[in-house]
Amino acid sequence: MFRHVDAQRNTAGDDTRGRLLDAAIEVFLAEGFRAARVQDIAQRAGMRLSAINYHFGSKEGLYLAVLQHHADESLQRMYLSEARADTSPPRARLERIILQILDIHLSKNAVTRMAQLVLRELSSPTPALEVVLKKFTLPMASYLHDLLREILGPSVPQTWVNRAVFSLLAQCVMYSQAEALIAAVDPAIAEDPNLVENTAHYISDFTWAGLQGIRKQWEDQARQGG
Repeated sequence: MFRHVDAQRNTAGDDTRGRLLDAAIEVFLAEGFRAARVQDIAQRAGMRLSAINYHFGSKEGLYLAVLQHHADESLQRMYLSEARADTSPPRARLERIILQILDIHLSKNAVTRMAQLVLRELSSPTPALEVVLKKFTLPMASYLHDLLREILGPSVPQTWVNRAVFSLLAQCVMYSQAEALIAAVDPAIAEDPNLVENTAHYISDFTWAGLQGIRKQWEDQARQGG
């Protein structure tokens, strides 16, 4: 199990910490946690190796700090707290959260790399996967679950609600992880200057239609006695 070093114990070194975090994310994404070398991170940041031990305690502590930083940035950009208090129609809330998820995955100016970190952890898990799930994936999935449950209604089984969450997320991930395929099949999509907005609108329309069909199917079964 990774041990986390309290990031708040030394506020005087915020600039140093920031430079190390910026360097570390590039090395961890390029090499993976296991192959990443702290010497390379320190060199990339223009720091001595001892700075990593001083601020983060270890390579593991640095990796956890990177995950925490990017999870916090992502969740702030998704406005989950505000979203739960939103009283606008479910259709509008659905498109809004899809737009925010795609912005994290596709925006060329994204300040967070959490999407890439999650995918790397899922493809090559480390003991930090638990942190990724707890800090980022589960809060997002919980909000999506509650929203899709509201849209689907009480007749739809829990397993179907969970599958709907997985399907929605898979659509979003597809556009970030299959860029070469998308470009080969339809270059106009890959080169769309409004890719994030147009993709969010499409996934929202597609998902909404599917959810309405599932809701009708189960409500019809309930009316017919199962």
